[in-house]
Amino acid sequence: MKMQKSLLILALGASLSVGSTTNSFSDELKLKTGETITGRITYEAADIVKIEVTVSASIKETKIISRADVAEIVKDAPDVVEFNRLQKLLPTGSLIPAGTYRQLLETGPDAFLKAYPDSTLAPKVKEIRDTLAAELDKVERGYIKLETDWISPQEKIEFKELIESRVRFLNMDGHAKSGNFNGLIAAMKEFEALEENYLGSPAFPRAVELALQVIPTLGRQLQTMARDVDYRNAEYDRALQASSPQAREQLIAVKANEERAFQERVAAEKKEGAKWIALNPGMKTSIEEYLKLASGELARIREYDLTLLRTQADRLVEADKLIAENKLGDARTKLAEAAALTGEKTDTKAPKGKSKSKSKGPAVAGSYIAALNAKITARLEEEQVKTKAKMAAEKSEALAANLKEGAGEKNETGTAGENPPAPDAKEGETKAEEGKKPEQAPVDEFAALAASKKQPESDAKDKAKDKAGAAKKPKPARKETSEESGETLPAPVVEEEGGFPKWLIVPIITVLLIVVVVVLKVLGIGGKKAEE
Repeated sequence: MKMQKSLLILALGASLSVGSTTNSFSDELKLKTGETITGRITYEAADIVKIEVTVSASIKETKIISRADVAEIVKDAPDVVEFNRLQKLLPTGSLIPAGTYRQLLETGPDAFLKAYPDSTLAPKVKEIRDTLAAELDKVERGYIKLETDWISPQEKIEFKELIESRVRFLNMDGHAKSGNFNGLIAAMKEFEALEENYLGSPAFPRAVELALQVIPTLGRQLQTMARDVDYRNAEYDRALQASSPQAREQLIAVKANEERAFQERVAAEKKEGAKWIALNPGMKTSIEEYLKLASGELARIREYDLTLLRTQADRLVEADKLIAENKLGDARTKLAEAAALTGEKTDTKAPKGKSKSKSKGPAVAGSYIAALNAKITARLEEEQVKTKAKMAAEKSEALAANLKEGAGEKNETGTAGENPPAPDAKEGETKAEEGKKPEQAPVDEFAALAASKKQPESDAKDKAKDKAGAAKKPKPARKETSEESGETLPAPVVEEEGGFPKWLIVPIITVLLIVVVVVLKVLGIGGKKAEE
């Protein structure tokens, strides 16, 4: 929030500086003495001429010249006067917002081309307009202008600390140019923020140089205020006594409200830890406290070695660029070298084969060094995350490849589109056939004897043997379906229990009866009865 407010103040200052160029002095009074006065004629009469001339950037003086002393009055054409004003729009200032660019285009080149379309200066005005329009396009696309540099949105992210520190310095410089004590105090507040958060950045040595100019100027103003405060307070008391009772009450109430608001502001700034707090020019104690602060800060800031700060800043910028290029090893080395210049420590570890810098003190929290150290740590963590993700991806690809190869081997043994036979069922059937051969039916001597005499009976016996062998074979495995996976599972092989098959009883009895009949006939038993 504070940064946005500072940007707004700086942009407003830039726009005001552009607007202050509207008074273009291009008139000339050539005097009979040979002197030429250049300025802007503000009044002409039969006996006198008033002309406004520039004494300094902020001071103008009006001179009154007698007509008798004027040899010639030279005035530029209106389009020339307007063109001289437009020329001062370029180069533009820093951090000008898009709205200000649009206003400059509308009241500047566009207005000129509309008022003087046939002017010989129109081509040059169009060039000014094209330059402003191109800069407006950049601002609308997220670029910002810092002095003569255009910073892209990507650079604002990659070099965040560099950009923010430059903005802080430009804010400080803009406040310092105001010249009054409020602006000078605001400038020192920006210096305080730079020292706290961006120590080591290239903007900090520049801020130190500017602070060494701002504090003496502020000190002189404070001394004048301390000398005049008693007189000003006495004048206020006299005016208060001379006023009516009703007006006196109003003045006292207004001053009490101002004093209360000031105290609340000071308390809030002290709570935030601010060093350069608000100043009450009507309180002698407040002015004296500020004089002590300014004197102490001036002595402290003078102790900074500007050459050392600039050298350190250059190396830190190189480290920042190396981080952006992902050359973390070189960046850590450069960062350690920069920290060693001012005796600061860095948490980064030097690469193997390179010595660590011996630092005397800890890295300042919030400094440019600390920010770069955190940036390197974040990059290393990102690399670790990427490495882990890559390893996980490679592992997943290898597993998928193995599964694909296994599926290909199965398809080679089976039929496309059909499930291959269950290996367990095959193994079970093979083992059952190899491990347990079908038992042969017991051979009856009477049956053999009967078979030698009667062929049909032998055929019946062969059929009985085939059935007996088939009974000994295991039943084929039944296929079952798994409820969870839906795959077809082989059912266990079930063999019938061993023993005499019941279905052979009738054939055997029949054979036995035949054998008995044959034997009886051979022995002649029952033959006579049959003959009788």
